[in-house]
Amino acid sequence: MEPERTWGGDASLEWYLPGSGLASAGVFYRNVDKVLFDSQTKVTGDLFDAPGLDRTGYDYVTTLNGGEGKLYGVELAYLQQFVFLPGAWSGFGFQGNLSLLDGDFEAPDGRTVAFPGVSNTIVNASIFYENFGLSARLSYQWRSSWIDTLDFAGLGDQMRDAYDNVDLPLRYAVTENASLYFDANNLTDETYVAYEGDVQHPTEVEQIGRRFLAGVRFRF
Repeated sequence: MEPERTWGGDASLEWYLPGSGLASAGVFYRNVDKVLFDSQTKVTGDLFDAPGLDRTGYDYVTTLNGGEGKLYGVELAYLQQFVFLPGAWSGFGFQGNLSLLDGDFEAPDGRTVAFPGVSNTIVNASIFYENFGLSARLSYQWRSSWIDTLDFAGLGDQMRDAYDNVDLPLRYAVTENASLYFDANNLTDETYVAYEGDVQHPTEVEQIGRRFLAGVRFRF
């Protein structure tokens, strides 16, 4: 395995808004040589056998080098606290970003495939409140499906299905040195799915459930 080498460029525009607000647009391009990726094959020989144990047919997962690749994308972002609203309403705000990504590289078997771990679309959006010692944020994330591991055994590449997620963290400063917190994660109780080739051949279905955490923090 050889090191992955990358060169590229970025460009962005930023507009600063009242209430520590920001609107931005950025683009980037990366040329990547000897792309590193996870691969999966079937064991066909006796190299990995042990006394009394035949590992023929086992899945062998490792990291390999591919050929040359390119990765590029656009990101749009917006942050604004609504300071123009009257009284307590001025604590509300919005933060969001949209990433549109694309790219591919040459796999050792000659295929041109998408970059593992890269979704074509990622969306983040939050409605927040910051005032009177209270900090609250309702956050939503969605990302499209992506390749996790390339398959060279004819079964199809390992994919991760698209998913979304909703979280709610709350903070309240009781004093300068003490605060209460409450975190609610995965409020929509999402199911995470991995599959081989297509969604009709799932390899992993995981539902971790909603998670809640509360407590007190002290600062000395």
